Amino acid sequence: MARRARRVCAMARDMLGGNGIQLDHHVARHLADVEAIYTFEGTDTVQALIVGRAITGLSAFV
Repeated sequence: MARRARRVCAMARDMLGGNGIQLDHHVARHLADVEAIYTFEGTDTVQALIVGRAITGLSAFV
């Protein structure tokens, strides 16, 4: 989920061009928030490994 949110924020920043980094449009603020969430969640890759283990029963950590 955080990966998708990151992609959406990056697309919004790209679409707005220079305005995407101005505080008037809040895109840069949202992008910073999403980056923090992406990091706090333990990164998307670790989450994928955990979900994969839950689904398959096989651990990729060993």
